[in-house]
Amino acid sequence: MSPTVLRTCTALAFVGAFLFLAACQDPSGVGLGVIGEEGTDPNVSVVAVDMLELREQDDFTGGFARSLSPVQSRILVGAATDPLLGNASAFAYADFIPPDVIPEGYLDRNIISATLRLVRNYAYGDSTVTVPLQVYQMEEAWIPIGAPSDSSFAVGDLLVETMVTASDSVHTLSLPSSWVSTYNEILRSDSVATAIDGFQVRLPDGAVPGVVMGFDTAMSSLRVLTAQDTVDYPFFEVFTHVEREDAPPPPPNRFVLRGGVGETLSLAFSLEDFANLPIANATLRLTVDPQYLSEPGFGRSIPESLTLYGRTTDDNRLSIMNASFDEATNSFAFSSATLTAVIQETLVGDSIIESLELSVTASPASMSALPLIIGPEPAEGEADTRPRFALTIIPRPS
Repeated sequence: MSPTVLRTCTALAFVGAFLFLAACQDPSGVGLGVIGEEGTDPNVSVVAVDMLELREQDDFTGGFARSLSPVQSRILVGAATDPLLGNASAFAYADFIPPDVIPEGYLDRNIISATLRLVRNYAYGDSTVTVPLQVYQMEEAWIPIGAPSDSSFAVGDLLVETMVTASDSVHTLSLPSSWVSTYNEILRSDSVATAIDGFQVRLPDGAVPGVVMGFDTAMSSLRVLTAQDTVDYPFFEVFTHVEREDAPPPPPNRFVLRGGVGETLSLAFSLEDFANLPIANATLRLTVDPQYLSEPGFGRSIPESLTLYGRTTDDNRLSIMNASFDEATNSFAFSSATLTAVIQETLVGDSIIESLELSVTASPASMSALPLIIGPEPAEGEADTRPRFALTIIPRPS
């Protein structure tokens, strides 16, 4: 296939190697093209984004709190009113397993109390508010792996409702004595992993939105006490149900990709001028505008990590690499031998990839947002801040 950009409105909007090279239309009004050399290296050319388009993709927020795959290192609980990114809400499920090590004699002693111990490590919204939290017992076994983020699982009785302050680093939710009595022996038996199916944690229906809190799944636990022991049952399977309303359009020269909503971002670049040229490196860089998310008293975050995917001709989605946010440059940079090989295959017309896509990395779960700078075109001598590829061309022998 030719590495020329295809401007068609077919279901496959791109062509390329682990890249993409085409699109139906230019909803952002970008359409930019090759803009010349970068820095002082005459062998480096910068190709600015030609198209950006948001698409839907299932968001998977379930996983394991420990070393199994997929790992999900955070659950989300709460609700926030956000006129900038769209209102959001979340509730979570967590199951637990027996600890690897228990105190000597613990199995022979009665449990006198049990608490759900949630270690907070994230807040979206107003972290100073006090909100009610409810804990329900799960009604039956549930499987979070492969469940889209809008999934729900059957719950049983309400166990506890209590007020918590969002800014507290640890929330301790005491389970009723009736629950402790019912499961006293089971918690100290070999059947605990199958006899208890975990908990749902949520805001009560009708609670005033204020904040979505994130809890560290590796540090949170079910803590039980005997007269002599403190024993933590670690979280194992976890899942977050997420709901987000539509966001209003961003201002000119900005483009927003949200996490926790099933959005993925397709990009296209015009690479026909580099057809069949050998390259030593291809680096994709995205510059963001942190000030766009700034609002006194309301916490919003930029994603900790983005994942770059290639979508194949048979509509499979392959992960190419991750990139972390660089606060020094306010950017994400994707650069690897794999990505360079992908672009090289595109330039020679030998690729199984139809498009490149970006998504907020699934773990840790968050309500983060990526406010991309997409314009304007820089004046001569100014640095470019639009999404762009820097291609290092290998000079041909003279």
